[in-house]
Amino acid sequence: MNTGTIGFTTLDWTILVVYVAGSAALGSLFVRGQKSSEDFFLAGRSLWWFPMALSVIATDFSAISFLGVPGYVVARDLVLDVQPLVFLWVLPLAQLLFLRMFHGLELISAYEYLERRFNLPLRTACSLLFICVRTGWMATALYATSVALTQVAGWQTSSCILVIGGITTVYSALGGMKAVIWTDVAQFFVFMAGIALVFARSLGSVPGGIVEVWHAAARHGHTRIFDWNLDPTRVSSFGVLIGGTFLVLISYGVDQIIIQRYLSARSSAEIRRSMVLQMSVTPVIMWMLALTGLALVGFYSRFPDRIPRGLEADKWFPYFIVHELPPGVSGTVIAGVFAATMSSISSGVNSITAACVIDFYRRFFGRGARSDAQDARELRISRALTLFWGLVATLLGLVVGRIGVITLIAKTLSGFFGGVLLGVFLLGILSRRSNGPGVFLGGLLGFATIAAVGLGTRVNLFWYAPIGVASTVAAGALLSLAFPPPATDKLERYTLPRRAHARSTGA
Repeated sequence: MNTGTIGFTTLDWTILVVYVAGSAALGSLFVRGQKSSEDFFLAGRSLWWFPMALSVIATDFSAISFLGVPGYVVARDLVLDVQPLVFLWVLPLAQLLFLRMFHGLELISAYEYLERRFNLPLRTACSLLFICVRTGWMATALYATSVALTQVAGWQTSSCILVIGGITTVYSALGGMKAVIWTDVAQFFVFMAGIALVFARSLGSVPGGIVEVWHAAARHGHTRIFDWNLDPTRVSSFGVLIGGTFLVLISYGVDQIIIQRYLSARSSAEIRRSMVLQMSVTPVIMWMLALTGLALVGFYSRFPDRIPRGLEADKWFPYFIVHELPPGVSGTVIAGVFAATMSSISSGVNSITAACVIDFYRRFFGRGARSDAQDARELRISRALTLFWGLVATLLGLVVGRIGVITLIAKTLSGFFGGVLLGVFLLGILSRRSNGPGVFLGGLLGFATIAAVGLGTRVNLFWYAPIGVASTVAAGALLSLAFPPPATDKLERYTLPRRAHARSTGA
């Protein structure tokens, strides 16, 4: 048994430096062979199911999840950890409602659909909101990771942010989506190794193993899995399952960061195979992280003198990594934390750049017949904008701690916007009577409704998405009745009932 004061050794630093340098080198391998923005953003629509699935999983698990899930278990219980169950029904639903249609339309930006189905103002507004919200999300992810490592390992927050943000931005700008995908694959295995090492070490250090860990956690009230309380201000199983269903459908159905990977697939069959792997692996990762939280409770219950009194729950995991793991293992696990953040940042800058280029530059300045010169110009602009948005996210990460309201705004906008966005897309795909003006106004009313709920009540965050969807769909459907029905060309390929009818008749 170690003394609990190992710290970060030269071997750990070596492993971390090799990992970061290796990620940059891997990403730079894909700089050649890119001739257009479609190559840069969608890897030439050539992805097969395995790397696509691992990239989606790696993107969805930021360091906030990597560190936050064990921290929540340490602070409270396992109620949140029923959420992975929703993947079993949400991913097939996302494929049925959105992904099959989007892939068939050969979109690059998901928001292209909104102009084809409704109008340009709706497309522009939703794309702009996506850009703003995801930029704040990237800055928050960078800052949260760096603060966690700084407070337990004594590192400089600014150094962590600059290293992660700078290197990730450079390889994303050079290699585009192929670089993002294949570094995601490598990063997936790194953070999986990190989770497994911490889990094994924390369990192995407690006499009695997992049985004693469970008993120790139960004595402190951390093993409760279900809470069927109907109070909407509390985190309950109802809220987690219902709200989680909408939150995952937002991510996997209408969020450009995830959708862009599916649009890179070479066929719809590859998307389906990818989803099977995701449905199998994602719950396992979430539950491993939750069990790691229980293992930390068991370990520090057995050895309470090994942790500073009063250390916040979300810092137990990084503290354990640095102070309890053997030399070499700490470096591997911290590399896993870096991997989780780098995957999220690379995906974010690539997707934000795609929205800028496709929804704004090409839409307003690049219309007309495509040419090799125009493709080359777009590719240069795409790389420049990737560097720009990576720099913006990094700089925001440096200052977000000084103006902490940015973190609150980023999280609040994300919660408010997601439900409204899903409602807008559902109206487009499921309703043949909804039209651009009605849906635009419905989206504004939906946003106002969830803002009033969020700012004026203590309703739990899990209910924001269902409320946003319901209010947007209801308002958009009703207000559409005040305007003329949409033209036939707005419905032919863009609503699900018509497509379903066409398939059933063989059309």
